[in-house]
Amino acid sequence: MAILLRYPSIFLVAFSILFHTVLSLTQEDHDHHHGVVLTLELIHRDSPASPLYNPSETHCQRLSQSLRRSHHRRRTIHRFRGKDVESPLIFSGGEYLLNISIGTPPRTLIGIVDTGSDLIWTQCIPCKDCFKQKTPLFNPASSPTYKALSCGSKQCHLLTEASCSSTQFCHYNYTYGDGSYTTGNMSLDTVTLNSISVPRTIFGCGHQNGGIFSGIESGIVGLGSGAVSLVSQIGKSVGGKFFSHCLVPTMSNQMDPNISSKMYFGRQVSGPGVLSTLLLSNGTETYYYLELQGISVGGNRFTIDVNSSQAFKGNVIIDSGTPVTFLPTDLYTSFEAEIRKEVDLKVVKDPTKYSLNLCYKTKFDITDPIVTVHFNGADVKLNPENTFLRVSEDVVCLAFGPTSDVGIYGNVAVTNFLVGYDLENKILSFKPTDCTAQ
Repeated sequence: MAILLRYPSIFLVAFSILFHTVLSLTQEDHDHHHGVVLTLELIHRDSPASPLYNPSETHCQRLSQSLRRSHHRRRTIHRFRGKDVESPLIFSGGEYLLNISIGTPPRTLIGIVDTGSDLIWTQCIPCKDCFKQKTPLFNPASSPTYKALSCGSKQCHLLTEASCSSTQFCHYNYTYGDGSYTTGNMSLDTVTLNSISVPRTIFGCGHQNGGIFSGIESGIVGLGSGAVSLVSQIGKSVGGKFFSHCLVPTMSNQMDPNISSKMYFGRQVSGPGVLSTLLLSNGTETYYYLELQGISVGGNRFTIDVNSSQAFKGNVIIDSGTPVTFLPTDLYTSFEAEIRKEVDLKVVKDPTKYSLNLCYKTKFDITDPIVTVHFNGADVKLNPENTFLRVSEDVVCLAFGPTSDVGIYGNVAVTNFLVGYDLENKILSFKPTDCTAQ
C-alpha cells in the first residue's frame, strides 16, 4: 500500500477546543429551508471550561503556544502542497475536539475535528501499537452492529488510502507529515451525535496509531467533502452536505466560560447581509480554497499583482486551526504600510516572540481603520477584533502576516461571523453575527 503524507487538519479558525455536543432539533427558521439542525458547542482549548485549561498560565503564554502551533501548521501546509501529494492535511494540534459515539450501545469517541480529511477513525482493541488515551479503547466485539468491511465491498473503494492485503478485510494506512499515523480496518457501525444515530457509518478501526496526541482524544473526525467524511455520511439525516460555524472572539470565552463557539450541521447560511464566494478545489478536495483578490484599508484598496506567482484562483485556504491570516508577500507589504500610516501609536516588538510583524503598545482596543478583505464576489468588512489581536495587557498586534506560498485566512478573521460551507453547491458564505449570543 502506498503511504501518503497527510495532515489531519483544519477548520476552520485557531481555536483549541473540546466539543461538547448540544443537540438542537428544530424545523428550519428564516435562515433555513428544510430539515433538522444539529448544533455542537465548541469550547476553546484555552477557555476555563476546557479540560486542557491551565490556570497557572497567563493569556500571553497561552496565546504564544497557540501561535507556535499555527506556525508549525503553516509550514506543513506549504511543504506538502506539491502535486505529488494526495489530499495533504494539516494536523490540528488538538485545536478542536468533537464528542461523538460509535457502536451499540454508544461508546464515546473524542476526536480531533479535521476539515482537511475525510476518514473518521478511533483506536480499537486489539491495539498493537497505540498512543495512550484516557477513555477506554473501542472494542468491536462488544458492539453487535459492528462490521469489518471486506475487500469486495463498495465502501472499501470510497477511500483512496484503503487497500486489500492477504486477508479478506479492507485495510487503510495514513502516515501524517508530522509523524502521526493510523493503520487499521475500514469498518461499519452506528455513529451517534446526541440523539441522532446514523447506522452503517464508515469509519476506521485503528490498531496501530501514534503521533502528537494529548490522550484526551481517541482519534480523528474528518469533516472534508469526500464520501466517507462525517459531513457526507450524516447529510441525509440533517438535510444536506453543509455545515457552518460561529466563533466567538478569544477574550470572550476567557472572561466567561459559559460563552462558547458553535458548529451547525444541516444549517445553511442565508438572509440579509450574507456574502458568498466560491469554494475551490485547486486540484485537491482536502483544503477549502478561496480566491483572494485584494484588501482595503479605509478607502484605499490594494490588489494582488496579476503578474505575481500568487495571482491565481484558489490562492488562499480558509483554516480554522490557524489564528493569523497570511497574505501574499507583496499584498501584505502594502497592507502593513497603510496600517502604519493610519494607526498613530507606539510600535513595539511582539511580546510572544512569535513573528507577529506589527505590534502597538496600548491598553485600549484599536477601532480604526476599517479593513475589508476582497474575495471573488464577497467584500468582507472586518471588525476591529478580526484585524487586531491583543497579546498582552498593554500590547495589540496586527493579526496578519506575509507568506510566499498559498495564503491562509485564519480564525481571528472569522470571529463573530457565521461562516457556512455548502459542499453541494461549492459556496462559502459569511454573515456578520454576534456569536456570543448564538
